[in-house]
Amino acid sequence: MKPNHAFFAAAMVSSFFLAPDDSQAAEWKTGMSSPEIAQIQQRLKERGFFTYPNATGYFGAITEEAVKAFQRAMHLPATGIVDDATYLKLQSAPASNDELAVGSHGAAVRDLQHRLKQLGYFRYPQITGYYGVVTADAVKQFQRANGLPATGRADRGTLERLKQKATSQPAESTDTLTIGSRGDGVRKLQQLLKQLGYFTYSDITGYYGVLTADAVRRFQRDYGLPATGAVDRQTAARLASAAKAKTTPPAPTKSERQAVRFSIGALGDDVKRIQTKLKELGYFDEGITGYYGAATADAVRRFQQAAKLPATGVVDGETYERLLGQAPAAKLDVIELVADAAELLGAPYVWGGETPEEGFDCSGFIFYLFQQQGVTVPRTVALMWNAGTSVSSPEVGDIVFFATTTNGPSHAGIYIGNGQFIHSGASTGVTTSRLDQPYWEQRYLGAKRLF
Repeated sequence: MKPNHAFFAAAMVSSFFLAPDDSQAAEWKTGMSSPEIAQIQQRLKERGFFTYPNATGYFGAITEEAVKAFQRAMHLPATGIVDDATYLKLQSAPASNDELAVGSHGAAVRDLQHRLKQLGYFRYPQITGYYGVVTADAVKQFQRANGLPATGRADRGTLERLKQKATSQPAESTDTLTIGSRGDGVRKLQQLLKQLGYFTYSDITGYYGVLTADAVRRFQRDYGLPATGAVDRQTAARLASAAKAKTTPPAPTKSERQAVRFSIGALGDDVKRIQTKLKELGYFDEGITGYYGAATADAVRRFQQAAKLPATGVVDGETYERLLGQAPAAKLDVIELVADAAELLGAPYVWGGETPEEGFDCSGFIFYLFQQQGVTVPRTVALMWNAGTSVSSPEVGDIVFFATTTNGPSHAGIYIGNGQFIHSGASTGVTTSRLDQPYWEQRYLGAKRLF
């Protein structure tokens, strides 16, 4: 007898001796073999719990762990034994036909991310609606914490357990403003922050980017709130009360500006405003106290030297006007830029696309990522090439350019280090490639810096 025939015969014999009689309570456990166990494995597989490639009909350690995970998801005792209650749940639970995984996008993914964020697993600042590596990692963390197979895929069992957990938590405020938010609510927020001296960008943009988030964090720290950078109901209420308690003084007249003079020993809100502005511009690294001491005077001298003013350390009318009128340059955090890009791996290529929901073309991908950092860049590859500053060798965050369809720049990506760049290719969607791959090496035009 051939070995595989012998194995099959043994399995059949064991099924006659070990399969429970229909008149007895159903109970399948480790060591048993039967066609019914193969059906159980198939049902577990359909629900995302049994990850072995085939339904074998043998109840081993893998099947036991799958049963335990299913029982936990169904709030049954996690015995690893298929008793009557477990079997009935398996028969009645719907199969997973709507599994979410890397590459999925849409309303179902947004709902998944909202629930994961509510439970503290999804820490990305934005609900993107796109299932990338950050979402997959959040799902894995949730699965491990809840005794589910840590596949990173949101199958039926994971979605059911997530729903149960999320509904038992206080609902996340739908009024929360965070990076990516837009509209009148953001404009009002920026106006309040500007009135209080936290939002120093020259324009009220209506877009919640990193500059707005930084302003919110500073406000939250000063008022003893969790420094999340997002505006929840508590932060919004504190902002409103702070703005009500303090009105912005009218702009000083010319004669008043000439009379402005702050030096060591001065106190008050104007000193706070000076310290805040010096801190934003990188001259002052102490706390905002409202007291004009030696550290404030030193910071003022450094500002005056940079502004080609007499370095007296005293804020006179001209220093005050120059200091308060200077907007800080937008700073690009290349670590956040690369993290944002990694979340979008696998997003589809779409000509003209520039959002996670619709997909990206190569320049739309770059435009979107820089926009998330509060940095405006041109929309097309040619304009990016013209606007950038050439660099001899790229560093993380620089744009690398290629001639793929013409002699000039027609494709671009973001350099992420170690000879790699991330880009949206027409045949691959968002992916990573190496500069030394023959295709890209032959078409490489150079690197430019846009920040």
